[in-house]
Amino acid sequence: MAPHTDSEEASDETRLLARIGAGDREAFRLLYAAYSGPLFSFAVRLVGNVGEAEELLQDSFVKIWRNAASFDARKSKPFTWAVTVTRRTCIDHLRKRSRLPIADPVPVDSIPSDGGRASDPTRRAAEGREDSERVRSAMAGSNENQRRALELALFSELSHTEIARRLEQPVGTVKSWIRKGLLDLRANLANSPP
Repeated sequence: MAPHTDSEEASDETRLLARIGAGDREAFRLLYAAYSGPLFSFAVRLVGNVGEAEELLQDSFVKIWRNAASFDARKSKPFTWAVTVTRRTCIDHLRKRSRLPIADPVPVDSIPSDGGRASDPTRRAAEGREDSERVRSAMAGSNENQRRALELALFSELSHTEIARRLEQPVGTVKSWIRKGLLDLRANLANSPP
């Protein structure tokens, strides 16, 4: 059996979102299994608190469930859309707390890879370091401009226009860098050993 290409995988995920939009709980379970790990790590980095990240992940998936029918594959890939939903959920939460997200808000060893379910603190610390290193390694593979644009998009409240101004680039270029960076990050994480 030939491996899935990015477009085939996106197409499968688009179909899952369509099924979720129609109320299919099994499709939601499959999407959750595929996306919850990376989205949880992303939320932890944004808010700097594992407990809050767990709640925000749940809130994000509720929004994904409610809005799956409105997903438009012409505008973004399914994973990119899910990251955007999670990012907005986290930023809304941070705004309510009048706190800005920072690039590395928590010590690496405090990020559990299992959503906080591990009971052994030593194991949690080791797994957190491994996850953090996987994300850092995955992002390190991007070119510098793409990585800087992606970091600003994910870990700040800057709009695409503001990022373009900061990087002194056209908005379209910045959007392309961010999109490519998300796709590369996802592919690199999927291909790296857990």
